[in-house]
Amino acid sequence: MEKLYEHIAAFIDSRREEMLLKLMELVNIEGHFKEKENVEAARAWFQKELEAEGFNCRIREVAEDRAGILCGILGEDRPGKPVMFSGHIDTVHFKGAFDKENPCFVEDGIIYGPGVLDMKGGLIIALYAVKALNAVGWQGRPVKFLVVSEEESDHVGNDADVCITEESKGACCAFNMECGELQNRLCTARKSQYTYYLTVDGVGGHAGNDFLRGRNAIHEATHKIEEIIQLTNLEKGTTVTTAVIKGGGHTSGIADHCEVVFDVRVNCEEEAQRILASMKAIAGRTFIEGTTTKLDYYRAKLAPLQETEEVLRLFELVNRAAVESGFEPFGKIHRGGATDAGNIAAAGIPVIDACGIRGDFAHNRREYGVQESLYDRAKIFAAAAAKIEEM
Repeated sequence: MEKLYEHIAAFIDSRREEMLLKLMELVNIEGHFKEKENVEAARAWFQKELEAEGFNCRIREVAEDRAGILCGILGEDRPGKPVMFSGHIDTVHFKGAFDKENPCFVEDGIIYGPGVLDMKGGLIIALYAVKALNAVGWQGRPVKFLVVSEEESDHVGNDADVCITEESKGACCAFNMECGELQNRLCTARKSQYTYYLTVDGVGGHAGNDFLRGRNAIHEATHKIEEIIQLTNLEKGTTVTTAVIKGGGHTSGIADHCEVVFDVRVNCEEEAQRILASMKAIAGRTFIEGTTTKLDYYRAKLAPLQETEEVLRLFELVNRAAVESGFEPFGKIHRGGATDAGNIAAAGIPVIDACGIRGDFAHNRREYGVQESLYDRAKIFAAAAAKIEEM
């Protein structure tokens, strides 16, 4: 096994410049999840790279207005269950948002550009982990890729989450190549996310002349907000955040309308149902007579990722691969942000998340990835895939 690690490392080291150029090329194929044709162009680029490595690829469509899921399998006739790499190729940035035709650039070992961290860097790491395994002749088991094209939309309005779970069934494990942390920690648990919309209508008027006759929608909303934020339960990992408040219109007016948006994060279905029941009860209670309240919500179709014994065994295996390859072991973290890792885990397989390029400022024009981690993690996850039998 030691010789195998040496050969993997030698291959990656010989492809350092190539890896960087490939990442820059992919990042420069910009595509917000709503820009179907742009995302399809990036997906086609990645499909060509997979097929060059011997993958049989197909597209699983999810909606007319969204790019579909790229599914690739290598060595389908090999014994054992596939080891799976997953990620998404869409970004939160619309094409042209960086005001450059080719926005990706490198400066002092830092790579900048739309999606370089979230999460095209991770896809390149996974691609070169497989290239390395092919180059050293490893054929221990099948390898599967899932490349999602509209993860940043939370899969709202389509069944991509169901497709991801179905496609994940039968794998032995998965590495989700989401944003890597600067602190060199891998993610073993993630929350699910809800967005709640509270709309309050009252009776408007002049703040001086109509104080008693008016029914202030902002005041009614404030009473409800005070109760809703008390639903946070940090011991269970549940957070309720007042994210947006809109109401009123004139400095001398009684507001006849108010809208409030809440972000809710939960670790489990039990907490999700507690929050839903409580939100309905609070919305249904009237504090100021003459006001009415409407409650709407949607759930991001990104299931929670639970830290199970199987997940911890996979995490330990990755750390053995890291140490045996000459790197420091990873720490682990539970994150509040939701990803497709939970939808993969719903298939009953262990998943490790945040395996991608290390960096910071995801969903921001300052987004960046650390160049050296591109190479280090390709070596580690190639070694980890080759060690799966030990799990």
